[in-house]
Amino acid sequence: MAWRTGGCAGRCLLPLLLLTASLLDWSLISLVNMVIFFAIRFVAPRRGFHNWRLYLLYWCTVIYSAVAILAQVTFHIIWGIEGKGWIVAHSWWPKLVGFARDQPWESPSVIYFLIVQLSAAVLSLVEVFGSRIHQDSCWLNFSFDIEQIGYHFRVACCLLLPAVQLIVSISHPSWISLPFFVFSCIGLVDWSLTSNFLGLFRWWRLLEIYSVFSILLLYIYQLRVKFPYVVVAFADFIGLFKVSSKSEWPELSSGISLLVYYFMVSS
Repeated sequence: MAWRTGGCAGRCLLPLLLLTASLLDWSLISLVNMVIFFAIRFVAPRRGFHNWRLYLLYWCTVIYSAVAILAQVTFHIIWGIEGKGWIVAHSWWPKLVGFARDQPWESPSVIYFLIVQLSAAVLSLVEVFGSRIHQDSCWLNFSFDIEQIGYHFRVACCLLLPAVQLIVSISHPSWISLPFFVFSCIGLVDWSLTSNFLGLFRWWRLLEIYSVFSILLLYIYQLRVKFPYVVVAFADFIGLFKVSSKSEWPELSSGISLLVYYFMVSS
């Protein structure tokens, strides 16, 4: 069974909103947003009808966004009533979950999170009830414009993807980035021997799955958890790092290029 929806918002705008919500803060709430982001990118068809899994993910986004917003607002209201001395707000678990950041409503990231999360919920509802909403000519024109932009973006991805893959592999050399470098070398050798430019993309599906694993592993390492020494030592060995204001440019470049690479290879 399939449902006819707008398509463009679900494939392009909604994943961007979920990715933005996940990067506003390192927390479990944001981690769930990233997981939904990956799920939508994996099950979203390139064109035509949306399957039942995508329809279910839209409803999950709506329900989760409503719960996350309600929990966030409730926590900060209680924090505002209790005052700065509220012991719970300074515990470890509100920071891990994503409730406590600085002071109630003094951190702009809280407001940004609520706006982005609400936008994701509204856009998911638009996709769920798209068969009625997308009959409007203005929305159809907007949808067509987004489709055209998406087409040009995919063409650009085909040209720039090998270069971005190489940047991922050499910007912060490590064991975790080694597969990108190995497959880049294999693709270049394939291209040189066969004169077939498509040889550079021969392993794109495998690298797409591996990039998801790498991003999730890097994200989990950012959580406000005191990891055991063994875990920290292993993370340093394979090339994981903590993102902060003191992070060096190669590390930041590696993380950004990895996200860009996944977005390009999954488009």
